Amino acid sequence: MTTTNRSIVAGVFADEQHAQQAMADLQDAGFRENQIRYSPHKSGANILDTLTGIGLEQEEAAYYNTEFQQGRTIVTVKDNARQQEAATIMQRNGAYDASRRMSQTSGATEEAQPIQLREERLQATTEQVQTGEVDLR
Repeated sequence: MTTTNRSIVAGVFADEQHAQQAMADLQDAGFRENQIRYSPHKSGANILDTLTGIGLEQEEAAYYNTEFQQGRTIVTVKDNARQQEAATIMQRNGAYDASRRMSQTSGATEEAQPIQLREERLQATTEQVQTGEVDLR
């Protein structure tokens, strides 16, 4: 999970229980409730305006909104000094962020995985074989 010089750290959780555990861990680490935003999926809901309102760029906010609309939970933490700590806590609980996913869809990968290629070759040959016998007179 990457952080920037801004004060907002966001994470996507596929499982709401992991998001709740991350929030508990954040609070145990000293982050206050008013620094943490928790957005569990609600059918038909849209959090795009909320995300841009707290300071996320439009493209990044749109990414999180799409994840949210697909049933995932979004957690954000606003802190000017402890962004890396917040990101580490969320990642430890299963979160991923926009920079990781967007870089994967743009062709960049975090770690190259070799793929072994195999092929089959068909080699056709001819061979003379006796298939019968004919007597000519």
